[in-house]
Amino acid sequence: MSLSSALQIGRSGILASQTALEVAGNNLANVATPGYHRQTISLTPAQGDQLSRDISIGQGVTVQSITRNISEALEARIRSSISQGSSSKTQIDVLTQLEALENEFTDVDLSSNLSEFFDAWSELANTPDDPSKRTLVIQQGEKLSAFVQDLRSNVVGLRDQVDEQISAAVDSANSVLSQLATVNMEIARVDGGTGSANSLRDERDTLLAELSKYIDISTVEQNDGKVDVFVGSIPLILNGTNRGIELRADAQGDDFEMSIVLGSDGSPLLSTSGTIQGFLEAREEHVNGAIDELDEFANTLIYQVNLLHTQGQGTEGFTSVTGTQQFVDVDAVLNSGDAGLPFEIEHGSFQVTLTQTQTGQQNTTTIDIDLDGIGTDSTMSDVLAQLNSVDNLTASLSPSGRLVIETSGQQYEVSFNEDSSGFLATAGINTYFTGSSAADIGINGLLEDNTNLLAVAQDHVDGDNSNALAIANLRTQELGALGGISLTEMWNRHVEEFAARMGQAESTFQADQIVSSNLNAQQQAISGVNADEEAINLLSFQQAYSGSARFLSVVDEMMQTLLQLL
Repeated sequence: MSLSSALQIGRSGILASQTALEVAGNNLANVATPGYHRQTISLTPAQGDQLSRDISIGQGVTVQSITRNISEALEARIRSSISQGSSSKTQIDVLTQLEALENEFTDVDLSSNLSEFFDAWSELANTPDDPSKRTLVIQQGEKLSAFVQDLRSNVVGLRDQVDEQISAAVDSANSVLSQLATVNMEIARVDGGTGSANSLRDERDTLLAELSKYIDISTVEQNDGKVDVFVGSIPLILNGTNRGIELRADAQGDDFEMSIVLGSDGSPLLSTSGTIQGFLEAREEHVNGAIDELDEFANTLIYQVNLLHTQGQGTEGFTSVTGTQQFVDVDAVLNSGDAGLPFEIEHGSFQVTLTQTQTGQQNTTTIDIDLDGIGTDSTMSDVLAQLNSVDNLTASLSPSGRLVIETSGQQYEVSFNEDSSGFLATAGINTYFTGSSAADIGINGLLEDNTNLLAVAQDHVDGDNSNALAIANLRTQELGALGGISLTEMWNRHVEEFAARMGQAESTFQADQIVSSNLNAQQQAISGVNADEEAINLLSFQQAYSGSARFLSVVDEMMQTLLQLL
């Protein structure tokens, strides 16, 4: 081996040690940097010189590679856990806001208002002629109606807020996709698939993790170093091209069905997790579910109270009464879809009683509602004809399509009872509530103007409280229409089911957090920087550097000695 070869060996040792020191120093500098993967230097002996047939001597050391310590399979699992955790966290956030809106188990909730409403009817039943108790029944109904409307309005407001958050999440995801496409192209330009662009690859992995917060993805790396990004089998980034995502809102009644699609061609993206999917699921299952359940409860409350109220009587009857429900087609069968009614009218009848106010003489007529499906079923025209056949009574439809029943003069009053068909409750004649859902529930204006019309009695008995008791008993009465449960139990079941969903969501979130923590611990074991380990590497490479420098010093002395001899 010549002295020049010895110099090259020493030089290679110094350069390799210096590079190794830089790698260790870079690891230490990024010990707390999010998304950084520890880098490892690989050294290999340089190809030796052949001194003779059986003897060769090394030529020093070379840097074979500087690689990131990374497990791609583990990174994919971490991205999946990020998506799952983001989705479950979103569900928890939405459910928590819903819980705050419903505010159950406090004194300011629907359960309390419902209880106070039925309590007012019970108190009225004790003293049916007390004007203050009648006023209290109206006030409690107004309070309950206002609370239900406000609750629904607040939940709709939460849905609007969720829609804004979905839109913002889609925008953020598109921003990350744009950055990913740029970094992708830069990696392909710099390392061409060799894996040498470590910092750029760390940046890309950070962006992929960020994208996973919004939508669940999978990746496939190409030979040139670019990655294709997929949602299911649909590519979001293909061969470096960002195809983007869009939010689609399809009209569905008074709401929209929200979904995400591929920006380039509108293909549906079947995401299963991530913030966007979490919001979409929370919107449909929790928020819209809460609105639907509240509407169903209000619809049932309105109908059941009205069904009893329409068959009772106040301390005075009507000389003229206008229904609250609009009839669009007078020739449509009353229980058909063409009738467009909010409640179902059944086969049965109701009674109309005309009272001569001066003599007290009463004349009761039965109005038949034929809906047995045999022969010709009843229409609004048929009901009008029967009502108009009653002496001293006229019936018509107002210009807005509402049923108007009038007596022939002030000397007659009309009242109603024994409605087995539900026609009166549906038409809005002598009802307590107006509306058909949580959005429009209210109190009949006639009762607000004249509490004497509040139907406390039954069977035209003065001082009777039977109807007030019947309405008060709705609190616990098992209703066939509800499958044998009461109105109170109906809402309590909603509260219980909501609590169960909340508990399940919290359990899912906690499980996701545990999985994420375990995966992050595994990632740290593989890719994390250990300061103690790097400090040891620094000492080792420093000693190697010093050894190489000492070797060069010796070779230099030998060369100086040789030169002095010449």
